[in-house]
Amino acid sequence: MSNDELITIGNNNLSKDNKLKKEIVKWKEPGSTHMELKNFDFGEKVLYHQENIVKFKEGKRPFPVTLEIDLTNRCNHRCSFCFYAEHISVNKDSIDSEILKVRLKEAKELGTKGISFTGGGEPMIHKNYEEILVYTKNLGFDVGTITNGSIVTEKNVDTLIKNLQWIRISMAGGDAESYAKVQGVNQFEKVVNNIKLLSKRKEELKSNINIGIRTLVTPENINTIVGFAHIIKKLNVGYLQLAPDQYTDDGGKFWNDEFTQEVFKQTKEILKERKISLLTTSYMKEQENLDYPTTCYAHFFKAAILAEGHYVFCQNGRDEEKYHIGNIYNQSLKEIWESEKIKGIENDGIRPNNCGLFCKHMAINNSLEKNIHPDESMSPNFVG
Repeated sequence: MSNDELITIGNNNLSKDNKLKKEIVKWKEPGSTHMELKNFDFGEKVLYHQENIVKFKEGKRPFPVTLEIDLTNRCNHRCSFCFYAEHISVNKDSIDSEILKVRLKEAKELGTKGISFTGGGEPMIHKNYEEILVYTKNLGFDVGTITNGSIVTEKNVDTLIKNLQWIRISMAGGDAESYAKVQGVNQFEKVVNNIKLLSKRKEELKSNINIGIRTLVTPENINTIVGFAHIIKKLNVGYLQLAPDQYTDDGGKFWNDEFTQEVFKQTKEILKERKISLLTTSYMKEQENLDYPTTCYAHFFKAAILAEGHYVFCQNGRDEEKYHIGNIYNQSLKEIWESEKIKGIENDGIRPNNCGLFCKHMAINNSLEKNIHPDESMSPNFVG
């Protein structure tokens, strides 16, 4: 795109095709009106597993429905936003395939239904990634993977398409320049071509795999989002997820800014042409002040296993040893789940309002709080 094809809004450039207002956009305070965009409704998803809710209400401890597994700490990218980067730069562990297979069988017996392979580092770097993927699928799990997309090839694409229910490509930038600045490598065109390959084989194999793309939106790459939407609208992908920096300290200013919201609106319109969903979230300022919900229920529905073998109470607590409950190299999942350490954390009470401003577990917590501790003034046994 040449410079004469750009219009300026404040200090931001966008193509003329976007028909944005040629006005200087000022910051708005957090809580200002923003466009309502849908996201995966985790509060709704948790209600698909009524058996776990019933067990919890009966005083039992249902094992997580989903396990997020870091196959390796090795990574071929150096993303500036990666909160785990310092750790994986010195720890290159990869999970032992045979131990993992044993634990996957145990997870199936304990009631887990979904396995997502993520990081940590880049999961597809694990030397046995494809073998593990096929094995997990054959156990009867639904399987997903989060990847930077750089290792998708003609040789492995069919294995991905046939064994994954979903694949999410992380791309922190909508053009080569912004991508390289954030992800630390110049692989924008390569990853775009790999998404095209996935899209092509999905159609040829008549697969229902959900191909998604996630972009961390920052002031540095906001100008590239609309252009990127024009690229992916031609592909057979299910969604573009625009993610905020959950560690932001600006009180939601950038996310709620009028210019940012206008970019979202334009992006949504572009993607709508191919029925591609735009997913995002909103700034949850109430989380800072309220003691609601009373506890975090999310670990009964989702937990993580690290490349070092640590079973982690919360996926967001990967780097905090106090949340490392046990290790799959010397304990079964049942032993870890019934350990005094995890029960102690539960009894101490994990307050969700101490967590990240954009923690997606809040939707789970809000949904379950209403179900487990209903407002008696509502007379919950009188429906309708």
